[in-house]
Amino acid sequence: MSIKRRTHANSSSTPPSGRDYHNSLEFVEQGFRACWVSAQDLVSAAGTLLDGGLHAPALSLSVLAIEELGKLMALDGLLYARRDDDRAKRFEQAMHKHDTKLDFLNLFPLFVDHLMRADPRYKDERAFKQAHVINIRQLQADRNAVVQHLPKKDLGGLNGWKKDGFYAAPSGHGFVPPRDAVNTAFAQAVCRFAWRATTSIDFCLKGGNLERYIANARAVRRVFTEEALQELEQRAEHEAQRLFGRQRTNGDDGSAP
Repeated sequence: MSIKRRTHANSSSTPPSGRDYHNSLEFVEQGFRACWVSAQDLVSAAGTLLDGGLHAPALSLSVLAIEELGKLMALDGLLYARRDDDRAKRFEQAMHKHDTKLDFLNLFPLFVDHLMRADPRYKDERAFKQAHVINIRQLQADRNAVVQHLPKKDLGGLNGWKKDGFYAAPSGHGFVPPRDAVNTAFAQAVCRFAWRATTSIDFCLKGGNLERYIANARAVRRVFTEEALQELEQRAEHEAQRLFGRQRTNGDDGSAP
């Protein structure tokens, strides 16, 4: 099946049906920038606390930084989301539910790889691609160092630890302060993953890459018909099923179709 795009010929007569998008690209780009800056600030603050021996609140701020990156991934799902599809609903959930934002990060390396393709060096510079592969492996290793401490082995479990790092809690017949409730090595692992994830996003989006990424989405919105977008989404779903052995919900990985 061929992908149908808008042409000058048909746009001058009866234009094909376009998609009713959930949000404008300006909204998505502003969200990217805000989450990007917020995550950097939180990671910086967490590093200051960790250096000062305050490992428990450092963990909590790091989890908040990770949540900001999850929100960024949810925003990415809006690039091509209709008003009524699962990606739009997933975004709304991410705005209100901490677990939803954290769950996005389980596919963060795939998201980083997707973003990196906006960089012109990705196709032409071998050293750049090698550095990218090394970073992805480090991301996976840092994530694994965190999830091995979590019962379900996924990042959604960090929400409870975030609270433990901020608040004294009852334990047995008394209360335990955060510094005693949170293991130092675990806090360091969470801070390291948050730092790695945030610096990865910074590297992906800086140098005009965010602008190129949004420009590509704008071109897709302008050129592709609703039918073509649905076909691309079906192909992505089939590919995700092949790779992961499960049916993907639209926007699960936060990436474009």
